[in-house]
Amino acid sequence: MALATSYNVNADKGARENLENLLKTVEPTETPLYSTLSQSAAPKATLNEWLVDSLADPDLSGVIDGNDLDLSTAQNLIDSRARLGNRVQTLRDYFAVSRQAEMVEVAPGGSLFNASKAKSLIQLKRSIESAIGSGNDQSAGTGSAAAKMCGLGIWSDPAATGNTFDTSLKEGFRAVSGSRVSLASLTEDALRGLLQAVYTASGAKSNFKLFAGPAVMNKITDYTRATVSDNPSYQFTQDVSGKSLIRSVLSYVSDFGSIDIIPDLFLGRVDGTPSGTDTAAGVVNTDRAYLIPDDDTVSLKFLEGISVMELPDNGGGKRAFCEAMLTLRVGNPRALGSIV
Repeated sequence: MALATSYNVNADKGARENLENLLKTVEPTETPLYSTLSQSAAPKATLNEWLVDSLADPDLSGVIDGNDLDLSTAQNLIDSRARLGNRVQTLRDYFAVSRQAEMVEVAPGGSLFNASKAKSLIQLKRSIESAIGSGNDQSAGTGSAAAKMCGLGIWSDPAATGNTFDTSLKEGFRAVSGSRVSLASLTEDALRGLLQAVYTASGAKSNFKLFAGPAVMNKITDYTRATVSDNPSYQFTQDVSGKSLIRSVLSYVSDFGSIDIIPDLFLGRVDGTPSGTDTAAGVVNTDRAYLIPDDDTVSLKFLEGISVMELPDNGGGKRAFCEAMLTLRVGNPRALGSIV
């Protein structure tokens, strides 16, 4: 006997599909560097530059009473200045929707062009975050290659050379030895040593923000645990009268200032083939973190803020792009630390 069942009554026989009016983005969208860093005045050129200066060592020799001053012993206190800079980079996300596609009803409803615009803005913010935290060195634009700004990976590197630190004078203002440690050696002593190196070089004893990948977050949380010898378990002391066990470190207070620890999934990426501890543009770098003073040492400068430009419809459909032109200013690289 023939029987109609849910298995043989398919779409050809009139069975309706059930598609909810729900669209959920499944990729990370948080951009803490872009959201947190201060914004300084807009640049007036595609190469933004600033001056840095150093101080001579303290003089403890004293002065012989009665000696005349000789011009030949005077100091040129301007000669120690250096001119640092960073390129303005244009980031763009381009999209289009055909006329017919815009007329068709598609879940979860509404205009496909407007949905594309909203998605494009999110993608542009992710690109901005990645550029800020990148390991890219800066480069001037040409007719065949886009200009790039220098990311925090270079600004926080004590051994950086390349286009950003291209003279021995500029190299004297790099992040200092001891301010960069590897994730593998990130003990609590190593983190304190990093903070000490930053303080010794810059005198910065204040609040910091540590933008950190997941592996760095876990490593720092492990500071709260003591491994029991010969036993795969941990021991720690905590009041659990509230029936909650908290095993997360969001703030770390040291002798050289306090650190707010902020998770970030867009650090340490590069355009092109990665080398060292960097990763490709589409790969999460779990092992990277940047220590930044909680002031205006590091700031964003927008030649053009995030904007949407709609283009003429030449017959194929509506099209537009989201765009931003920006650079990163690091007033004092010696005040930065990094974990790689």
